[in-house]
Amino acid sequence: MSKVLGILNFEPSYVHVRGLEDFRPISATSILGRYRVIDFMLSNFTNSGIEAIKVFIKNRPRSTVEHISRTSYNLNSKRGKIQLLHGDVDFANNDLFNVDVQAFKTYMEFVDVENPGYVVIAPSHFIYKQDFNEILDYHIKSKNDITILYQKVINADKQYLMGDLLTIDSHRRVIDMYKNRGKVKKAEVSLETYVMSTLTFKQLVEEATMTSSLYSLSDIIADCVRAMKIGVYQHHGFCACVSSLNAYYEANMQIKEEKELLKLINDDWPIYTMTNDSCPTLYKPGAKVSGSLVANGCQIEGSVINSVIGRNVVIKEGAVVKDSIVLPDTFIDKNVKLECAVVDRLSIITHIKDLKGSKEEPIYIKRGDRI
Repeated sequence: MSKVLGILNFEPSYVHVRGLEDFRPISATSILGRYRVIDFMLSNFTNSGIEAIKVFIKNRPRSTVEHISRTSYNLNSKRGKIQLLHGDVDFANNDLFNVDVQAFKTYMEFVDVENPGYVVIAPSHFIYKQDFNEILDYHIKSKNDITILYQKVINADKQYLMGDLLTIDSHRRVIDMYKNRGKVKKAEVSLETYVMSTLTFKQLVEEATMTSSLYSLSDIIADCVRAMKIGVYQHHGFCACVSSLNAYYEANMQIKEEKELLKLINDDWPIYTMTNDSCPTLYKPGAKVSGSLVANGCQIEGSVINSVIGRNVVIKEGAVVKDSIVLPDTFIDKNVKLECAVVDRLSIITHIKDLKGSKEEPIYIKRGDRI
């Protein structure tokens, strides 16, 4: 089989995770207390045996660079390589023009160096488990020009908004591709994962560039549904599109449930991440924890209910953290009541004793804030 190149695409313009994205790309954001969003897709690549990976970064690269440089992802030490490619200044300073096609064109020489027969392009803001070999095998056997990973959903009116919806005929061919504006519940949603030959990939990039400086890869694929044979491969199982603060909150709350967690992470399909050698979490007398994920290095004296707690978090006596996500290195003082909140890292909550949002609209406490 021809060599396969994995391309991790950066987030499209519709992704807007209020507050969190002010400090890092959503792909580099902590999830489930110990992972980063990007870990799931990079682990999909390496677990599928794809050892040449290009990671495109749209902006604020520091967190992504630091995390990937300290994570092995179980790559072959001699042949495996993850290369990070950051947008050049000619388009990075104007976010309107900072689209994936422009980045692909800028760095096409790095694709050529790998000399792959096929490329698998996956998004950095999605979380799912998928063996890309299955899609590649189907793509080759079906003789598609492009194969799109998709999922049938019943909540398209609330999730995957402004992502791509597909119309699929009886021959599993895409006959229409359009933006999700929340008008339907049941839909076939593109997971923004594409398999194609390298030649097709280069042709699409050139055609998109000639069409518009603002065109993305999904835009040019949508234009080609009549001219090319674009097939689909159905994904089954858990999937989350982390495109908003609400979506980020819901993804954490869903995945922390054991049955969903086991669908994503198991011995046969490990999720690789940066190691942290902090001590085990200390639960002091009087601490109460239920329905929660608590990372290592924490000190818990109060109550934690149905929440996700990151590394090195301190929750003092009498404090109650409920239905919340607390990122690493946060301090929650005595008798603080926190409900339906996303607390960014390095925050200190001590003076205000009652902070409450809702599951539909969680409150956000910004990184390093003192409250």
